[in-house]
Amino acid sequence: MDHTKKRKDLRFGFKSEDDIHSILEKEFGKLFKSSLNPEMGKYYEFDKYNEEYFIEIKTRRIRHDQYESLFFGKNKLIKGDELLKKSPHLRIFYLWKCNDGIYGWEHRSTDFDTCKRGRCDRGKDEFDDCVDIKQINIKDLKNLLDNING
Repeated sequence: MDHTKKRKDLRFGFKSEDDIHSILEKEFGKLFKSSLNPEMGKYYEFDKYNEEYFIEIKTRRIRHDQYESLFFGKNKLIKGDELLKKSPHLRIFYLWKCNDGIYGWEHRSTDFDTCKRGRCDRGKDEFDDCVDIKQINIKDLKNLLDNING
């Protein structure tokens, strides 16, 4: 495992989350970092939250439509199901910060596939069960929220 590359990728992702925090707060309201909440911890399935929303952010060095789908870990979908069972009023979003903007999908709002996805460019195969969202179901942030907020 190339730990230097992994640390660099993680720093890139954390910086990206910080860079878009204010943009997200304009749309979702005041957001908190789950990593700063002791009950959630550093490795919580979602990056940001408030009383109404839980948000997972993936940063990609691609255009959002470069491939026919975007994906995230199935563990996040499972955690989203658990959160909704306890608090049905929540809205859960999976966002991708790509080279051409911020795009998203609401939890179980459309059909999706599950499959093995991952990477092997850091000296180790890193594959896991993932949720695969087709481009037709991915909306840019403004359109995603327009559809939600009426």
